[in-house]
Amino acid sequence: MQHIAASVATWRRDVGVGENMIARRTTLASYLVVCSFILACAGRHPTPEALAADDSPAAAPEPVVLEVENHNWADVVLYVVHDGVQTRFTQVAAAHNVSIEIPPRLQGQMGVIRLAARRIGGTDSYVSQAISIRGSTAVRLTIESSLNHSSVGVW
Repeated sequence: MQHIAASVATWRRDVGVGENMIARRTTLASYLVVCSFILACAGRHPTPEALAADDSPAAAPEPVVLEVENHNWADVVLYVVHDGVQTRFTQVAAAHNVSIEIPPRLQGQMGVIRLAARRIGGTDSYVSQAISIRGSTAVRLTIESSLNHSSVGVW
């Protein structure tokens, strides 16, 4: 009987040898991998001191005034092209002068814009060269009767 009990005990040890240890190692390795991913994805959270330092107001672009002098016999629609986006800005009546502030959202991220003009009821148009308005206070657009002869001045 002892011989049978010894062989059964040996058989049990032989069959289960290492299986329990392998399962524990796999589980431990899985936990380590999951914890590493969680820590890597969590990122760094700013401290209250860092948040207070970042709350300083960003330098907003200074207001830039657009002065438009329309010598054209038709009404003209003005567009501001900024950051690759063309936005309708205002309409200037025939033979009128207008002074209007260009809002910061239309001044572009780098402060470079183009002005475009299209005559209402016509097919001609005008697009200025790139204008840097950082540090400027005024832009003057003179619209001539032939839109191709229009001009822009910055100061």
